[in-house]
Amino acid sequence: MGLVPRTRLVALAFAATAVAFAAGYVAGVDPAWLGLDAVLALATGADALSGRGRRVEVSRVAADIFSVGRPNVVTLVLTNTSDRAITGTVMDDPIEEATVTGLPGTFDIPPRSSAQLRYEITPLRRGRRKLGGVTVRYVLPLGLLAKQERVVLPEDVDVYPDVHAARALEMLRRQGREDARVGSLRVRGGDTEFERLRPYQRGDEAKHVDWRASARREELVARQFQAESNQNVVFALDIGRGMRGESGGLTSVDHALAAALLTADVALRGGDRAGLLTFDDKPRSFLRPTGGRAGGRKLTRAVYALDASLAATDYRTAMVFLKTQMKARSLFVLFTNLLDPRSAKDLAAAVRSLVPRHLPLCVLLRDEEVERLAMAPIERTADLYVRAAAAESIAWREGIVRTLRRSGAMVLDARPEDVTPELVKRYLEVKARRLL
Repeated sequence: MGLVPRTRLVALAFAATAVAFAAGYVAGVDPAWLGLDAVLALATGADALSGRGRRVEVSRVAADIFSVGRPNVVTLVLTNTSDRAITGTVMDDPIEEATVTGLPGTFDIPPRSSAQLRYEITPLRRGRRKLGGVTVRYVLPLGLLAKQERVVLPEDVDVYPDVHAARALEMLRRQGREDARVGSLRVRGGDTEFERLRPYQRGDEAKHVDWRASARREELVARQFQAESNQNVVFALDIGRGMRGESGGLTSVDHALAAALLTADVALRGGDRAGLLTFDDKPRSFLRPTGGRAGGRKLTRAVYALDASLAATDYRTAMVFLKTQMKARSLFVLFTNLLDPRSAKDLAAAVRSLVPRHLPLCVLLRDEEVERLAMAPIERTADLYVRAAAAESIAWREGIVRTLRRSGAMVLDARPEDVTPELVKRYLEVKARRLL
């Protein structure tokens, strides 16, 4: 706790000093003018005495789990324990590596009352984080001083990957995928197990039209078949140095995790099993494919503090490990970011070794900064070289995509912010086409 001079006190002290100086210069020292200083000192002392004791009680309401890259609401509850209204500001100590909106906040609390102040924390990194103390500053009765009180409210929060992903699911619904619903996801299959009749949609095969039902309803009706379930989907996440880049304030690992967790949720709701491999120069962790809600919880807990290392990525070792662990045919979703021709060659060879027993899907995260440089306006001669180098990098990347496809892999080459919805769409296509 402490006392802080306010602007009013500083202004009055300056005015009293100026008057006393002028009076002394013109008429010599006059005790009457010195009385101004005494009055100001007494008023300041009285203001300080009125601020004895703690007058504001503070508590904080926050979730135990935050989502990275998403605003998380924190509520501060301020209680005025005095018999007069108080006005002031409040500041909380947020977690490290985060952006905060809504602080410092202002309050005006009547006597013996409480007020709530909400602000938002947007974490930029996953893992265990700490909230610190809350500092409250309010004006004392005479307005000469402000009282500052600090309340230590240590609290641990776990910052997890963004598990909500409502925006991505909304994008899927807008694109007409009515079967991708939160809570009851169904994936349309091939010609195996009949599920239900539904109105005909453009793009449905003619052999799926139920002509008898169409005649009864006087509209075209198609048969829908349920996709095969209990299949394995393994997300292989590269955590080498190539994944340390950032886009939109989040690392490549964060973007990959968001896409993997949402796609895993879709797979689990559809009856499949989801697993996880993390690797850099060697396999770091492996979670065998499991189904149901327990499988989703295991995935989330396994990756919440994951971060990229400085090691070079070894694709061959990681894929050999996967093949030894997974004997049944599986969909391997590999997230990576290529930095040089040698790593691209190793990735192509590793992917080729998975075919035809398994179905590999390589997810490559585009470098948006390189794309911006390739399209930047030319203002000086040096810009020509920068633009040419960026264009060469993009052409090299397109060649990698073609090489991977010739190796038998599916490839998703997308901007980091587009990876999540695009990967869910690709998984649904795999199931609908019965590629597993």
